[in-house]
Amino acid sequence: MDPRLLTQLATIVELGSVTKAAQKLNITQPTLSRTVKVIEDRVGAAVLRRRRHGVAPTEIGARLAAEGREILRRSQQADAAIEEWKHGFKGELRIGVGPMLATTIMGDFFAETMAKPPSYGQKIYCEYAARLVERLKRDQLDVAIIPYDLNRDDDVLVREKLFQDHLSVFVGQTDPLVGRRAVPARDLAQHQWISVGEISGLFDVTREMLDHLGLHDVVPRIENTGDVTMTFRMLEKTRSCSLLPFRLLGTFQDRFRIAPVDLDVELATRNVGLWTTMAGRDRPETLDFLKRLNAYLARAGLT
Repeated sequence: MDPRLLTQLATIVELGSVTKAAQKLNITQPTLSRTVKVIEDRVGAAVLRRRRHGVAPTEIGARLAAEGREILRRSQQADAAIEEWKHGFKGELRIGVGPMLATTIMGDFFAETMAKPPSYGQKIYCEYAARLVERLKRDQLDVAIIPYDLNRDDDVLVREKLFQDHLSVFVGQTDPLVGRRAVPARDLAQHQWISVGEISGLFDVTREMLDHLGLHDVVPRIENTGDVTMTFRMLEKTRSCSLLPFRLLGTFQDRFRIAPVDLDVELATRNVGLWTTMAGRDRPETLDFLKRLNAYLARAGLT
């Protein structure tokens, strides 16, 4: 099928209107309607359904529109590569960052790189760890900074430890448990637990750690798969707690008004690593990025 037809269908589905899509594509509505007719003749079924306000894709229409979006994405990447080449960039590094790291240290790191920019372009993607691992496997990323200890079941990816960390139970700074020494885990039983698992790979660990603490009957009231700062605000304003990386949040406790509880038991490690593919590990861009990142982490006191 002509890729152009699929990109036009993707635009219709994105905007939910043939008229709006025609305006965006700068073509006439009858021309775009003919595009839909050509696709439907090829498929042998409808790809769009009319709604009260606009159109929506059928099942096959949604699948074809997804292919069209991928073609558009690749085309945009090609245009970006041309512009980067014109501006003197010698390559590109696609960098994945987990939301916890994005909220804490990575913004400052990238700010530093802007002072002495590398010779390659940087594209940053912020998603939860499992999604970033999948992007690496599909060659949609070059590196990802995510928890080092995530399980992996193949030899396609390699990882390098950036710094050591461990989990701690965090509460709001005004919580009565802050400042106490060797707090028994049972004193957390009445707190509302917040899991931030999917964004950092902690959902399974939360249940495991609750059992480790002897809190077998405690169930997290909220599972946050979005911006981790929402969790910080809930900790600050409610009698709640959450498992979070200790060192990673160490220099940000005052900013977010949260604090770790000094428990009478140790919790699991939660180290941070740089993940990449076997083929991409020794790329000049990867090596330069890793050198810059390690230097920043050393200055921040994390290594």
